[in-house]
Amino acid sequence: MQIKSRFLIAGAIVALIALTTMQGYLTFNTYDLRKKEFAVESRTKIGSIVNQPHIDSLSWDFRNAFARKIPDYKNGLISKEELLQVLSDSAQLKNTEFKQYFNEAAKQVGLNENVLYKKFASSIVLIDSKGHPEVILDKRANTPIFLLGENFITETGLQINGWNWTFDQPVVYENGDTESIVIKFSSSIYMKIIDWDKIIFKQLLLLFFIAFLLFVFTITLVAYSIRNLLKLKRISEIKTDFINNITHELKTPLATLSIATKTLTNKFAKDNTDISQESIETINRQNKRLQNLIDQVVDTSLGYNDIELNLEPVVISEFINELCDDFSLTVPNHVQFLRSIDPTKVTSEIDTFYLGTAIINILNNAVKFDGTVLKVTYNLIDDKHTIAISDNGIGISKKNKKLIFDKFYRVSEKNTHNYKGLGLGLYYCSQIIKAHHGILDVESKVNEGSTFYIKIPIEHGKENSISR
Repeated sequence: MQIKSRFLIAGAIVALIALTTMQGYLTFNTYDLRKKEFAVESRTKIGSIVNQPHIDSLSWDFRNAFARKIPDYKNGLISKEELLQVLSDSAQLKNTEFKQYFNEAAKQVGLNENVLYKKFASSIVLIDSKGHPEVILDKRANTPIFLLGENFITETGLQINGWNWTFDQPVVYENGDTESIVIKFSSSIYMKIIDWDKIIFKQLLLLFFIAFLLFVFTITLVAYSIRNLLKLKRISEIKTDFINNITHELKTPLATLSIATKTLTNKFAKDNTDISQESIETINRQNKRLQNLIDQVVDTSLGYNDIELNLEPVVISEFINELCDDFSLTVPNHVQFLRSIDPTKVTSEIDTFYLGTAIINILNNAVKFDGTVLKVTYNLIDDKHTIAISDNGIGISKKNKKLIFDKFYRVSEKNTHNYKGLGLGLYYCSQIIKAHHGILDVESKVNEGSTFYIKIPIEHGKENSISR
C-alpha cells in the first residue's frame, strides 16, 4: 500500500509538471503568434495609409527639390553634403503635413497609436550619359537621410518595405553642354511598436487569466487528491491497527472463556463443586472484562455533541486537588508526582465525572509513556480555568502532535507500537473538553516530555446549565 501510494503521488506530480510545461509552451506560442499577427496587421495598415496619392505627392515634392539642385552640384556650385542637406530640409518641410495626415488615417484604419512609422533615403546614385555611376548616398556607409515619420533608432524597429525610384534630370553645364542624369533613389520604411509586450499582454489578458485559473485549479486538484490519498491511507492504517489491537485484546478473555467452558463440561468437574464454582467465577470475570472492553470502545468513540453532561457548580481548585489526592494513591513508586494549585474559590458548572476522567486519562498516559516526574498546575488565565499536566516522558514529534487527538490514532515508530492502547484515550479527552466549550492543546519535544493544557471558560456553565 505504501509503495503504491508513493507511485501514485509521484505519477500525479509528474503529470502536473507535464501539464504545466505543456500549458506554458502553448501559452508562449500563442503569445509569440499574436505578436507576429500584430506586426503583420500593423504593416498592412501602414501600407494602406502610405500608398495614397497624397503621400506620393509629398514624396515627389522633396525628391523634385533634390533633383533640381543636381545641376548646381554638377557645375560645382554646391558640395555633395549640401546637396544631401537640400533633400533633408525639403523632406522635413513636408514631414509636419505627413504626420498630421498619417495620424488621422491611422485612427480611421484602427492602427495602434504605439506603432511608429519611419521613412529614410538609404541610397542615391547618379549615372551620367556614359554610364558612369556616382554614389551620392552610400547604403553601406550607414548614413541614411531621414525623410518622413518619427526619427527613431532604426535598429529598434522592423523593416516593412523598400522603395526604389529611377528618374532623369537634365543638366546644363557652364560650357553649354547638356546631359541627362539618371537618378537611382532608394528608400526604406521601418515601423516601431512601443511597449509591444504590454499591447499583446493586454490583448491576451483574458487568455492568460483563464490559463492561470486552470493552472491553479490543476494544482489544487492534484494537491487535494494527494491529501485525500494520504488521508485515506492513514485511515486505512489506523483501521487495520485498531482491528489488530482490539482482536488481540479480545483473544485473552475469549481463550479463558473457552477453557472455563471446557472445564465445566468435563465429567470430572460435574462431580467437583469447587472446580465448577471456580470456572463460573472465571466466566463471569471474563464476561465482565469483555463487556468493559466493548463499553470502552463505544463510550470513548462518542463525539462531543453526543456526550450528555450532568453539570453542577464546582470549585475547580478543590476539584483538581481531590483528583490529585486520588491519583497519588495509584502512582508507582518510581514516579514523582507534583502539584501547584491556585487556591482560588471560583465556581463553574462542570461534569465532574467526565472532566475527571479526561484529566486522569492524561495523567495515566504520562506514566504509560515513561514519565517519571508529573506535575499538575492550575491557574485562572484570561477568564479561563487553565490546567497544565506536564511530564518528562518520551515526548511527541511535530508530525504526531497534529494527529494524537484523532480517533484510533496511536503513535508508532517504524510501523511498530511499543505501548498498548486502542488509540481512543486522547480523542475521548478532547471530546470531553469540547463538550465543556474548552480547548485541549499540547506542547512537546521528543525525549523532553509533554505538557497538556486544558482551558475551560469560567462562564461556560451559564450557557449549559441544563444537562445536554
